[in-house]
Amino acid sequence: MEVSSVLAVGGTNKEAAADPARGWKHRLQTVRRLDWWPRSEEAAVPMWVHGLFWGLLLFFDGLIIFFDYTNPKNQQPLEYLLLRAVFTDVLSAILFYTNWMVLIPRTLSRGRLWPYVAGVLLLVLAYIPLRFGVSWMVKGAAEDVHDKQRALSMLVPYGVMGLMAIFLSSALRITGDYLRGQRNRREMERQQLLIELAMLKTQINPHFLFNTLNNIYSLTSRKSDKAPEAVLRLSEIMRYLLYESSTDTVPLSRELAHLRSFLDLQRLRLSATAQEAIQLTVTGAPADCAYPIAPLLLLPLVENAFKHGDLAARPVAVHITLDLAADGQLRFSVLNHVAAADAERELPNQPGGVGLVNLRRRLALLYPGRHTLEVQTPPGQHLVTLILG
Repeated sequence: MEVSSVLAVGGTNKEAAADPARGWKHRLQTVRRLDWWPRSEEAAVPMWVHGLFWGLLLFFDGLIIFFDYTNPKNQQPLEYLLLRAVFTDVLSAILFYTNWMVLIPRTLSRGRLWPYVAGVLLLVLAYIPLRFGVSWMVKGAAEDVHDKQRALSMLVPYGVMGLMAIFLSSALRITGDYLRGQRNRREMERQQLLIELAMLKTQINPHFLFNTLNNIYSLTSRKSDKAPEAVLRLSEIMRYLLYESSTDTVPLSRELAHLRSFLDLQRLRLSATAQEAIQLTVTGAPADCAYPIAPLLLLPLVENAFKHGDLAARPVAVHITLDLAADGQLRFSVLNHVAAADAERELPNQPGGVGLVNLRRRLALLYPGRHTLEVQTPPGQHLVTLILG
């Protein structure tokens, strides 16, 4: 394959040497294939830039024509002033759009500063004689050619005018690119946030299912009559997980109904005389409360109370309270007793404590600066309080 390529290249060179016309044609085709022009998305000029640029040109044209025409020393007719403004605007537009569509994409956008500076100088050097040409063409060559002193005095103003057109183009281009980059960055952060929240949810659901199936297995292994009811409660909970928790928020009433189903499932582990050992107290939230809350936000705190608490404690093993204030502040606390053997262990570091870690991350993402999660360990107890502002 390499030998064939070399032969082909050698054959092409020999043919080009034998036929000069064909050789020039081959070179022109090679030049045409070079990436001289930037991609269309790099050179695109937004409509607001067109409007702002031409609005500024027309505004300054109006000011200059007004002051020149109303100046008592002015001896130039209005037609000259208008023609000068038109040709000057055309030259300024050439500088503006060449810088935007060609120079910046080929240099600054690719981190090449010095080629950009050289390109700006070349544009200004080309603009100055063209600007003199406009004056000569409109006003008359004979008058300005002999006025060399005036011509030299206009070199700096014309150069400044060219630089102003280029710098305006650069400023608007850099500002537009910065704002577009900010929008893209915010969109990427939003997408990453959604992905992370979805991953956290997928971690919460199997974690809950794992604990619940252990409870059902314990009932079935003892051939308890409570096993069918446990399966029914689990089906209600799974229906909530599958069909209602996929939204960003749910009404507090639905979250509480889900929590009550979970507590009923946990009560099946207790004897008939110990049902009151698990208590849930709700104040300020009616049965149809529509207060929006992220789904499955309260469950990890309750799960940990049953997983690491002492259900043999009496008269109350787990006490859960929820209070919804009139100003919209929600206070949720879970108090459970801890067995003496577990009293010295920190809850978040216990094996399988994934739920509380995920909860902290979800709170940071969903309620930034609007939540408080406090963990207290009184003697023989564990108290977790969540406040949503």
